[in-house]
Amino acid sequence: MLLDFLFQIWKRLNGRLQWWLIWLFNSKFMVSVAGVIFDDAGKILLQRHRHWVPDVWGLPGGIVQRDETLEAALAREVLEESNLRVMDVEMLRVESRYRLRMEVYFRARLDSEPQTLKIQKEEVIEARFFCPNELPDNILPIQKMAIQLALTHPPAAARLSQG
Repeated sequence: MLLDFLFQIWKRLNGRLQWWLIWLFNSKFMVSVAGVIFDDAGKILLQRHRHWVPDVWGLPGGIVQRDETLEAALAREVLEESNLRVMDVEMLRVESRYRLRMEVYFRARLDSEPQTLKIQKEEVIEARFFCPNELPDNILPIQKMAIQLALTHPPAAARLSQG
């Protein structure tokens, strides 16, 4: 009976007020993106970040901004942190076991136009490309799993061309 009454009130509210109430009474969390970025030789871009544990390597990425698609967030973060443009961005995995955040992992490759790696020194200590069989041992474990996924599952374009 009470639920029926509340539902009748809910139906009479306008969409904006409904969304505001949903936002008010639900959990808030942030979404971050990270990418396994390949160069033309198949090497993977890794970086050591100032906000991470010292001497740990990881994938480029960051926090998704308001009104930004996940793919655009990855492209922006890679450009900001390394001065490199990416293309063929493809989702690999969503990691949602965290309390206040969700991480989305992608695979991408460098844009085909000539580019120069130039790190953003405020956030990144070091960035370089590694051969997949010569990756450093001290990679963040969850990101190591994303790299394995990118290496063992062919891109969607390759799967489609195989028929």
